[in-house]
Amino acid sequence: MKHLLMTIAGVLWSVLLSAQIYVEGTLLTPSNTGVYIEVTPLRRTDGTYHIGVDYGQTRSRRPNDCLTDNKGRRYEFRSAIDGLNFLYDNGWEVVVVYPVEDIRRYLLKRR
Repeated sequence: MKHLLMTIAGVLWSVLLSAQIYVEGTLLTPSNTGVYIEVTPLRRTDGTYHIGVDYGQTRSRRPNDCLTDNKGRRYEFRSAIDGLNFLYDNGWEVVVVYPVEDIRRYLLKRR
């Protein structure tokens, strides 16, 4: 019984630690995002990507609000898929992909 409780506690702890997504240093939680977010891969001149995120911010959204760590340092991804895999690993899944002008946007839902 003790072994089972320790296993459950370990799994819950790892889920809580891994499911922390920040946008410009702001932690995304169910209370400030709801169920959906929209992400836009932003290709940089060096070939890496930032992931722009619209989570329904109450303030005026800047076009460059991107995934960051808790200190506001932007993550760099090798590709758009690398960024989507990061989001999936942190509790989000792609629901819809749609083009806007010459870029793709992704609607993601909290899992």
